[in-house]
Amino acid sequence: MAYLKLFLPVFFLLGLSFVSVFGDTGSTTVVSGKSFQINYDANYVQVLSAQANTQDQGLIFSIQVTNPTSTLELTLPRELIDATKKDGSDDSFIVLSDGAFTSYVEKSSDKTSRTILIQLAPENKELEIIGTSLASSGNGGAGTTQTPSSPTQTPIPSPTQQQPNQTSQQQNQTSIPAQKPTANAPAQNLSVQELLSKIFHFTLPNLPFNVADKQMIEYLVIAAAILILIIVIASSKKSKTKKQIRK
Repeated sequence: MAYLKLFLPVFFLLGLSFVSVFGDTGSTTVVSGKSFQINYDANYVQVLSAQANTQDQGLIFSIQVTNPTSTLELTLPRELIDATKKDGSDDSFIVLSDGAFTSYVEKSSDKTSRTILIQLAPENKELEIIGTSLASSGNGGAGTTQTPSSPTQTPIPSPTQQQPNQTSQQQNQTSIPAQKPTANAPAQNLSVQELLSKIFHFTLPNLPFNVADKQMIEYLVIAAAILILIIVIASSKKSKTKKQIRK
């Protein structure tokens, strides 16, 4: 019993260490214009740090994964990061694990936050969540104020300034001669299909593919060679039959 009492604190400390490694519920702080708190529920995952990426409208998490069945549940404040469509409805986040697209499940959402669940692999070291708005990013996120720029007024020219411009325009109009269309335009080169249709008095059907003039000539040469070969074979057969009849 005395030995058991001595080992009880050791077992308790070991149990706390296993809980801290296998499951961790906590929060991390992200500074983007101001400080935001992100609550998470990690299973076989340690969240080392988190920072804002204003260039991609996203958040970058440095993580350490210890099991193939690791999951990370993040509660993202809408004031910090959000993904919305043009009509204001919720859109999907883009989740990247070490630069590769990763699927996620959105567990819940309300007016202030969205909770997503992500499955990770032991080789993952960095997790990035990209939305359509980020705080202090200048793209509709919180912490940005846009002041409308005052319209620039163009000075109105005086009548004395308008007269030289008008006279110069009239001179340009009178100096440019009117261009007459050429009466005799050179005839366009006819394609092989048009020449064949005019020579042999038939129209070729519209082919489902484009055939160039060189290809058409090659096809005609091949067809003529095949036709000559057929005629030679037929004539040779006729001569053989005539010889057999004479015998």
